[in-house]
Parts: sequence; structure tokens; C-alpha cells
Amino acid sequence: VHKVLQHIPLNALFDAPYQAALKKAVNIADLRLIAKSRAHKMVFDYLDAGADDEISLRRGKDAYTELEMHYKVLSGIKPPLDLSTKIFGMDVKLPFFGCPTAGNRMFHWEGETAAAKAAQKHGTLYGLSSLATTGI
Repeated sequence: VHKVLQHIPLNALFDAPYQAALKKAVNIADLRLIAKSRAHKMVFDYLDAGADDEISLRRGKDAYTELEMHYKVLSGIKPPLDLSTKIFGMDVKLPFFGCPTAGNRMFHWEGETAAAKAAQKHGTLYGLSSLATTGI
């Protein structure tokens, strides 16, 4: 059975619905629902929650409800788009970066190393948690 299964692209087969959903996603809420349907409940709940009494999480959500987004502002722009900017005085290719999250090995076998590699690959920063599960 193993010899037969190794020739079937099971990862691609199981990942196809999520890839299709990602192509249709237009906002963070869409991405959150995809993550919730794909990740283990414990992992999703850990990442989706805030620390302690979740005051910062609530304040962040409240702050974003005050913003009005105009989705057609960038219509007609064709890729590749230049999203480069400066963060903390550093030139980056993306206007955001990976924030410290404790226990990255719960989400990926390489832990913080995988997150740092992804940030490097995409030309942005990564903040290492003081509760990292991977030595660097």
C-alpha cells in the first residue's frame, strides 16, 4: 500500500480546497475562516486568542472597526506591485512582519526557524519570542 500511496500526491489533493479558498479570500476574516477549517482546534484557538484577558486583542479589533476601507482604490493596478516600505528604519518588501508568538513548534516542525526563513524569503522582518521553542 505504501508503494502505491507514495505516487499519489495526497498533500496536493487534501490541500486543493484550501488553495481554492485562498484565491477567493479578500480580507483577514476570510483568511481566519480558512485557518479555522484547516488547523487543529488547539492550534487555531491558541493563535486566534490574545494573551491573558485579551484586552489588546479587543482594542485592536475595535480600532480596525473605526477604519473605512475603499476596496476599489487600487483597482486597475497590475502586478507586480511594489509594497516596499521601511519598518523600524529597515527596508522591507512587505508592509508587515511576523510578530513574536511563543511555541512555534506547535505549528511547524522547524518552529521559529521556519517563520524566520519565510520572513527572509519575502523580504520582511521577524520578531523572535522570548518563549521560543527553537534555538537560533
